[in-house]
Amino acid sequence: MPLPTASIRLLGSLGSLAAHHMSSFPRPRRLVLLQRASVVAVAATLLLSSDTASAGDPVSEHRAITKGVDRPVKDYSGEGDASSIELNPALLIAAPQTDLSIRYYRAYNDFTRGSGAGVFFSLNLPLGVAMGVGLQGVWPALGHEIYDERADLNPDLAKISYALAIGDAKSAAMGIGIHGARLGGKWLRAPDLDVGTLIRITNYASLGAMARLGPTSLTGPGAETNLAAELAIRPLGTRTLELAGGVGANLPPKEWQAQTQEGVVLPRARVALRHQGITVSGEIEQVAGTQLDRLTLESQRAVKSWRGSLALGLTWDFMGVEAGAHAASADSLHGYGVAARFSSSRHGRSYWPRTVDAEMIDVRSVTNERSLITMLTRLKRAEQAGDRSVLVIDARQVSLGWSSLQELRDAFVRVRRAGGHVFAYLENASTKGYYLATAAEKVFMHPAGQLNMPGLSATTLYYKDALEKIGVRVEALRIDEYKSAHEPYTRSGRSEPDREQREALLDTIFGRMVWDIAQAREITQEEVRRYIDQSPVSPDDAREADLVDKVLFRDQLTEVVSEVIGAEVKFASFPSTAPENPTWAQHPYVAVLLVEGTITNGRSLSIPILDINMAGSETIVEALRALRGDPACEGIVLRVNSPGGSALGSDVIWREVAKTHAEHKKAPKFSPPIVVSMSDVAGSGGYYVAMGAEHVFVQETTITGSIGVVSQHFDVSGLLATLGINADSIHRGKNPGMFEPYRPYSDDARERLQASIQYTYDLFRRRVSKARGMTMEQVHKLARGHVYSGKDALALGLVDEVGGLYDAIDYLREKAGLGDWRETKIRIVPAEANVLDMILD
Repeated sequence: MPLPTASIRLLGSLGSLAAHHMSSFPRPRRLVLLQRASVVAVAATLLLSSDTASAGDPVSEHRAITKGVDRPVKDYSGEGDASSIELNPALLIAAPQTDLSIRYYRAYNDFTRGSGAGVFFSLNLPLGVAMGVGLQGVWPALGHEIYDERADLNPDLAKISYALAIGDAKSAAMGIGIHGARLGGKWLRAPDLDVGTLIRITNYASLGAMARLGPTSLTGPGAETNLAAELAIRPLGTRTLELAGGVGANLPPKEWQAQTQEGVVLPRARVALRHQGITVSGEIEQVAGTQLDRLTLESQRAVKSWRGSLALGLTWDFMGVEAGAHAASADSLHGYGVAARFSSSRHGRSYWPRTVDAEMIDVRSVTNERSLITMLTRLKRAEQAGDRSVLVIDARQVSLGWSSLQELRDAFVRVRRAGGHVFAYLENASTKGYYLATAAEKVFMHPAGQLNMPGLSATTLYYKDALEKIGVRVEALRIDEYKSAHEPYTRSGRSEPDREQREALLDTIFGRMVWDIAQAREITQEEVRRYIDQSPVSPDDAREADLVDKVLFRDQLTEVVSEVIGAEVKFASFPSTAPENPTWAQHPYVAVLLVEGTITNGRSLSIPILDINMAGSETIVEALRALRGDPACEGIVLRVNSPGGSALGSDVIWREVAKTHAEHKKAPKFSPPIVVSMSDVAGSGGYYVAMGAEHVFVQETTITGSIGVVSQHFDVSGLLATLGINADSIHRGKNPGMFEPYRPYSDDARERLQASIQYTYDLFRRRVSKARGMTMEQVHKLARGHVYSGKDALALGLVDEVGGLYDAIDYLREKAGLGDWRETKIRIVPAEANVLDMILD
């Protein structure tokens, strides 16, 4: 086809222009330009002959001299990993204990910069210290030997980095990083210095900022500064959705600023969606660049362009991969990146294979309220995982109280109802061990084991006669006949009122146990009672009686469980925390405030080795006041497992519980609600402190009530006389020695102390009367030191509802208006004392 006249004129003009420019270039560059001019001329001819417009001029991105490997999505404030050393060193504090990240970026357009690869490793140490190192190779030159007017500002280099961060991933952290760049075996210039900061604003917002200071060069360009800041928002309070916006700027040496726009603030935005082990993230940012002449590749003018990116990440427990790509309004700014990550913490699972991890639940680890709550939380996550959960109960040496045992068993049942699988393995099973095991769909037993469930008993040792033989006499003042705490020291055997209440407690526990076992094993209650009476039962007899499903060795468990669920099963170790650990503070949260052990005045004390727990009124009051003042606290569960103790300490705690409830009623949006969850025992002072709350949850087998008062006096005067020891006291006042153990009560002292405990009893009754909506006389009929099972206490109106810890939490969620989509974090208060705290106490 003959060329149009206009086309011929244009080609002639292009040839003259090219010849004029090439005459001033070195010969190698003239050859390159000549080749490009030929291609452009042919292309232009074809385009002109078909009446189409010419393509736009290419754009070359501006980059800091020592900038590392590019990536599709950059995170300055959200979740940290080892490669955060390149973006914000403060984020290292949010990385797992150990983390290894490998990144690769490739520019698939000749005018895109940032190609390279990097390896990063970080270590999160105790006491809020993290450090990381990085090694990168960067190739920012334009592709295919294209003439690069800024080649001296974008050399290929090796980059070595070290960073240190100090702080807390849930609140705030600071970090510094040092980056050295080597070129041709020599350092390009003095190291860059990064200063980063991280501020968490509850679990809804996080602010990250970084400044990279490039000092004056030793062998190359002058000083430059890079700035970046980003605010991330989690509108749901979880890591599921994250929205972020920020700005960045590259401030080049003064001699460049007149030629570029790099000093201009450049906005950017980021979004991330996460579900289990899948992450979809995107970013849009404005980048500074230079528009090049399409023929000569010389700089024409500084421009800004919008560039967007999309990335997909998949994780499987301790490893993950990511792939993403860039695209921009300027056709030149394109590239793609891939990454791999290996860490010591689980990050969710993007798929569930036919090989299934089973979790062995060793009940021996549950020894107190704190460990019980940890286990209940663990089972709650298994319930939420549904049919992906495979649990095996190891029911050896179960020593829990009946209420705790019932609550734990109910949690296993809920896992099954949610679609999960629960199995149990027995060796020498006790009554409690077998009761817990019956929550499972299949119960297995060792061939050499036995089923020892002889029934229930309540035994009390009485020391009165032994103490009298050594000259020690104990006198008790009490209100009233059911208050039996003194009887082991003042009687030779059980009183009839105490026998009555203990019989009632055993009836409730035994009845619930027989009912649950019968329902679980699909046999009658009469059969359960018969097998209890015939205990111990051999494995074969237990199998014949349908008490267990199969007799097998422990090493056969995985094979049998695999057959049941239709997938290959292997036992794995699971952390006690969620698979997807949030790196921000756990807000909002529900506080579980423990009142565990004997109630005392002053500070709480715990000595795990001796199994001693004392709930100090001062410690609990401080905790309640702090929780009321924390806007992130959505509710408080007062978890009571206490037989009582100090009347004064109990009233001090009651007062603070009542104030917490009153402040919530007055300003429900600004003060958390409080409810009570009773565990094994909530008697006397343990029941007293619960009367400040509006709603009380109890297990059917909880021992509660005991509204009464007792005071004991040990008189060792007889023992002293036997030993030949004389006590000679000088007194001022009528009864200064009434509490001394060297003599019995005088009649006057006895009368005064009886009046004192009567006052305490009346005060106790007033607290109950107001809380339960009863008259003082109605309370007295139920009181007199009488203990009840939770089931009976509910029928008598002393508590509000049968339920466990998570029933109380669900109640609080409803009170606080938290939707079902909102995850509830639990914080146990007060914090567990470490070794140093115990030594100081």
